[in-house]
Parts: sequence; structure tokens; C-alpha cells
Amino acid sequence: MRPRKTLPALPRHITPEQDRHMRRRTRVLCLTMAVACFGVLIARLFVLQVLDPEGYAARAADQQLRDTVIPAERGEIYSADGTLLAASETRWTIRASPRDLADALVEPAARALSKILEIDYAETLAAFSNRSSNDCLLKRRVDRATADAVRAWCRDNGAEGIQIRQDTKRIYPEGDFMGVLLGFTDVDNAGLWGLELEYNELLTGQNGRVLTAKDAWGYDMPQNYNTLVEPVPGATLTLTIDANIQRYLESALSAAVQEHHVAARGVGIVMDVDTGAILAMSVKPDYDPNDPRTIVNEETRNAVNALEGEQRSEALQAAQQAQWRNKAISDLYEPGSVFKLITAAAALDTGVCTPDSQFVCSGSINVAGTRFRCANGHIHGLETFAQGLAVSCNPCFIQIGARLGREAFCNYFAAFGLREATGIDLPGEIKQSEYYTADRMGPVQNFGPCILHGKTQNSG
Repeated sequence: MRPRKTLPALPRHITPEQDRHMRRRTRVLCLTMAVACFGVLIARLFVLQVLDPEGYAARAADQQLRDTVIPAERGEIYSADGTLLAASETRWTIRASPRDLADALVEPAARALSKILEIDYAETLAAFSNRSSNDCLLKRRVDRATADAVRAWCRDNGAEGIQIRQDTKRIYPEGDFMGVLLGFTDVDNAGLWGLELEYNELLTGQNGRVLTAKDAWGYDMPQNYNTLVEPVPGATLTLTIDANIQRYLESALSAAVQEHHVAARGVGIVMDVDTGAILAMSVKPDYDPNDPRTIVNEETRNAVNALEGEQRSEALQAAQQAQWRNKAISDLYEPGSVFKLITAAAALDTGVCTPDSQFVCSGSINVAGTRFRCANGHIHGLETFAQGLAVSCNPCFIQIGARLGREAFCNYFAAFGLREATGIDLPGEIKQSEYYTADRMGPVQNFGPCILHGKTQNSG
């Protein structure tokens, strides 16, 4: 059979109505796509310009500007009589921009600067070999001679990219004088201990800045694009401490610690009797705030150095914490016979005794089966209130305490503020004292605190 011949399809005729409908659909589709595209762009612009302008402005500034910090000088500390106790000394921090250093100078610069700055050569060479880096720290706070040596080498060898930035270092001109009070700062000149910590916000100045424009490759542009913001030094701190009184106290305390072989450090405080101002405060032995992490006690230092690894680290930290601790405010003090002044004041103020009230000291006194002796075996016989206070007579003050009574005694204990912290402007003050309340005091505790602050010991 012969195959059937297929005739070509006739073109479909489009009516004018259909043509108008198709053109309308095409226009609607194009308009919809245009609205969608422009809507996305408008929404994105709204986010960039209205909702989050700061974020992108910061990113742009980071790409276009180099921000160099100029450290502010920390405020000075003076004693009441004008002795300079803490100051800031000019130093220089050495940094580098390896990408600005010529290829031929990478190895010579690493060798020369590692020797001048006394830093590791291999680490310096590795830092300089990172050709994409524009900032690396070489050494903090070197002295003028070292900074001049770096500057001279760079000048002689035409080296670019080595930055010598002015900086400050905290120093204590008097060495270990008042170390436990002054405290010290960290590597960033922030207070870590003592007055440096307590008044850190006051002493810390406001850093300055140098804003330098960068080109598209990250290199600094000409100097006329620089903006300088000068640093503002910290405030000056003047203490109530009198340096002369402080020297006498430290000298006497050091001698006493050595003479009596004191193992747990000696403490001394001198106060103005009219205002309560601290004129001197010392804990001996203390440390040099210029080098606070070195253990002063040779025996302790040798014991720490004999250890290794984590055990050594823990022992070193414990020894340092003990060395920095200001026992004058951080440890509870058991006053003993010093507390007789509180008992005397309470007795006189309530009127249960007068300076001429008479008492008998036979060398000891029995209170509810507990015998208290007069210090050093003294027998004072008949004595007045004033005489008993002058010789610190235990039997006399036990009798005064009996007249005063537990309620009055506890009321005056609280009235003198002995239940709370003093609020001294030093960090680390212990916040709570130990004492008997009236309802917990028996006969011995009632009389004992008058001479021994609540302890039933046999001497005072």
C-alpha cells in the first residue's frame, strides 16, 4: 500500500480580541515583575538607611579608616603630705605592619628587632612573613633607649611598617612602701588590687585616637587625611595617709615581726582620733607593687619553685593571693584588752560608773566557775575606774561589765558600728563580725567580752 500523504497544518488565525488579551497579560506580567524587583530593592534600602544605618556605616568606616589608640596617662596618687606614691612613666610599644615591610627586609628585620627587643626570632620571622597582615604586636612598653634603637635601625635600613607608639607604664617611686595599700595594675594599666582597683574608674583617663584614611589596598593615605583626638589623663588621688607616720609604722612593724618571728604577718593601723581618718596602715612583710608577682618570702618562694606543672601554678597563685591580702581589713581581728575602751565608754555613758568608782583586784576573779586572772599576775588591790583602765585590769573590768549588763553591752556594741563593715574605701573588707547577741550570752560571755571579746581565756 502507498503511504498516506500528510498535509501541512494550516496556521491558526488569532482574532483581534485574542491579540488584545495576550498583550494585556504580557503587560500585567511585566508590571508585576517590575514591582516585585523594585519592591525588594526598596525594602533593602529601607533596611540599610532606616533600620540599620549604623552597622553599615561602621563597616564602611572599618574599610576606609585605621583607628590607632593613644593611651591616656593614669592619674597620680599622693600622700596627704605630698609624697608621690604612684605615677605614669612614658614608654613606647613596638608594633609592625608586615605588609608594608619590603620583602628583602623581612628576615633582616626579624633578626635585628628580635635582638633589640629581646623577643623570639622564630616567632618574629613568622609574623613578618605573613604578608597580608597589617598589624602585629612586637613588645609592650619598652624604655626610651630601646625605642631609639628600633628607630635607628629602621632609619638606617629604610624599613617601613615598624610602628613606635607612645605608651605609659605604671610605676611606684617608693618601691615596697605602702605596697599592700596601693595595689597594682595589669598589663593594660587597669587597677587589679588595693587603691588602684578601688579608684580605677577615677584614675583611668580617656584614651586618645588617631584616625588615618586607608586606600583600597589597606595602605595609609597622606597625612592630611589624619584626625587626632588628644588623650585625657586620669584624675589625681590624694590620700589621708601621712607618709612620715606611715614610715614610722612600717619601720616599727617590720622590727616587731622580725624580733618576734611572726609567721602570719604583722598588722598596724594609725587613725586620727577626731575624724577616724587613716593616717597609716601597714601589713608586714608586704610586696613591691612594681613587681607584685614575685614572692617576697624566700622560704615560700623556694617551696613554690620546687614544684612543677599545675601544682606549681596553684601554689604560686595561693602564695601571691596571701601576699597581696590586706590583713588589716580582710581578716577578723580579736581585740582582747583593746575592747576595754568600748566597755569603759558604755559604762560611763550609761552612768553605771564614774571615773572615781572603786573596785578591788585580788589578782583573779571567778565567773560561773571560770577563773580570770589579771594580766602578768598583777594584784592591784583597791583601785578606781580610771586606775583600772590605766593598768588594763581584768578583774576591774569584769566587775564593770557586771554593772553594765548584757543588754546595755550589746546595745553599745551595735552603736559603735561593730556589727557592720566600716565601709573603708579599700577592696576586700570583711563584711561581717562575730559577736554574741544578748539572748545568747551566759554569765561568762556577759563578763568575758568586757576584757576578751567573748573568749573565755585566762589572760587578757
